[in-house]
Amino acid sequence: MIVWLAIICAGILTFAARFFTLSHLMPKTLPIWLQLAMKFVPVSVLTAIIVPAIFISPETGALIIQDNLRIGAAIIAIIVAYYTRSTVATIISGLCVIWLLTFWQ
Repeated sequence: MIVWLAIICAGILTFAARFFTLSHLMPKTLPIWLQLAMKFVPVSVLTAIIVPAIFISPETGALIIQDNLRIGAAIIAIIVAYYTRSTVATIISGLCVIWLLTFWQ
């Protein structure tokens, strides 16, 4: 019963968020404080996705700091992303570093 309630609530919230942004019930421009807060949304979402993928073991769910190949690959990917501003180059460099470190370990 609780699962169904959660699904229904999620559906209502999703519908409401999309309806109000597409309807004429919301103002054309957002308040300044909301515009400033929205600038941090992509960074916070990507951080919430990427950090657990780097530091948490998929097998055990434990925090991994020592002998973690993904930390080195993430550092190289950050450097490549900073200098190239290319998503494809960043992904390829990160995957190549993971592959090379796995091969040499």
